[in-house]
Amino acid sequence: MSQCLNPQCNYENPQGTSFCQNCGGKIVLRDRYRPIEFLGEGGFGKTFRAIDEERLNTPCVIKQFLPQQAGSAALQKATELFQQEAVRLQDLGKHSQIPDLLAFFSQDGLLYLVQEFIDGQNLLQEFQTQGKLNESQIIIIVTELLPVIQFIHDVK
Repeated sequence: MSQCLNPQCNYENPQGTSFCQNCGGKIVLRDRYRPIEFLGEGGFGKTFRAIDEERLNTPCVIKQFLPQQAGSAALQKATELFQQEAVRLQDLGKHSQIPDLLAFFSQDGLLYLVQEFIDGQNLLQEFQTQGKLNESQIIIIVTELLPVIQFIHDVK
């Protein structure tokens, strides 16, 4: 499947499609990043699982900037925050538990971040499958999380 990135369309196209069969929009970003599945959305935009066709279809994630704030001041601030996220991810460099920033660019008037895809469940999914966590499970999570927080804190 190839997921259309047009915010007004979001059509799921057959695999290998270059242009959306519904709206005609270009699907592949920078002629290499192909969105294949919608993952979720928040206040700043949408996230898609993707592949990097130039790197043997290596899995990656596309974050599409689509702020929901109205007004030029709010939009400008949201844009600054999205750009700051890209700079911060670049500054963090490579850490096994932090997705690596692969690209940050504008295409067709929209901003995109492309990050390394790290397979697995997020914390909410863990809670949903495991149910209530006991003390030892919480200690394991915190023990795994603290070095990452320290790493982020140490990067300036």
